[in-house]
Amino acid sequence: MRSTWFGIAALAPYIAMKTYWAFGGNAGRPAGDLGAEMLANGAPEALVWMERHGIDFTVLGALVGVLLLVALARPWGERLPRWLLLVPGWAGSLILIPYGTITLIASAVGFMAVAEGWSPWVGYVGGLAFAGLGTALALGTRSYQRRTRSAPVLA
Repeated sequence: MRSTWFGIAALAPYIAMKTYWAFGGNAGRPAGDLGAEMLANGAPEALVWMERHGIDFTVLGALVGVLLLVALARPWGERLPRWLLLVPGWAGSLILIPYGTITLIASAVGFMAVAEGWSPWVGYVGGLAFAGLGTALALGTRSYQRRTRSAPVLA
C-alpha cells in the first residue's frame, strides 16, 4: 500500500498543475491554441477535441495508473486475473520510468522537446509525476506478483 501512496504523492503536483490549467490558468504554458498545434502535428481528432474541452489525455492516463496502483494493493485486486494487473503494471513501469527520467534530464539541461514556450518547471513536474508513478507501479506490481504467486504443489 505504501507504493500506492508514493505514486499518488508523486502525482500531486502534476494534478495541481493540470487542475489549475483546466480552470483557465496559463502559467507555464505556451501562448496560443494547443489544440490547433496538436492538430497540425497530426494528433488524433479525439485528443484535439479533449484538449479544446479542457480534458487532458495525460490526466486520464494518470488516473488509470492510480486505479491500477489501488487494484495492485487492495484485496479486491487479487480476485482479478493476475495477467490483467501484471501486464499493465510492468508495461507502465517500463515506459514511465524512462520517460519521466528523460523528461527530468531534458528539463534540467534546458531542452523541452514538446514545444516552444513551455516553462522548465513544467518538465520537472511532469517528469517527477511519471517517473514516480512508474516506480510506484514497479514496486506495487512486484509486491502483487509475490503475493498472488501460486504455492508449489508438493508431491
